[in-house]
Amino acid sequence: MGSVFGKEENGKKGVEDIIIYMGKNVEIKGNVNFEGSGRIDGKIEGKITVKGSIIFGEGAVITSDVEGDTVVVGGKVTGKIVAHQKIQLLRTSIFTGDLMTPSLLIEDGAQFNGSCKMTSTDTSHERFEKEEIKTPAIMAVR
Repeated sequence: MGSVFGKEENGKKGVEDIIIYMGKNVEIKGNVNFEGSGRIDGKIEGKITVKGSIIFGEGAVITSDVEGDTVVVGGKVTGKIVAHQKIQLLRTSIFTGDLMTPSLLIEDGAQFNGSCKMTSTDTSHERFEKEEIKTPAIMAVR
């Protein structure tokens, strides 16, 4: 099992390694990108891209598009969340926007205002963003 402080075990980082922690008194306006797992309890306006897991704590106020493997929401998030594995809305969460994920868990008491598109686990969001309307090869004409 990994360490909270990012130490490596057997040369590999554990899934539970917290790479970034942002406290409740921190505010960021701009894009946030990282690889690993992180927890945010502050405010962010901008795009958040994570190759790993992200937890938005109860005090988090996020106005952003979020992409990650697993996204856990405990605070207030407005925007679009694309998760390649799972999205979890905790009982303390207030989410407004669009979700795209293969797995969704909404706890009793969570507020979800928006839409959700369920995907398969082997489908990346890039495929949906690049979907084109295809013209049929043969068209019936009168």
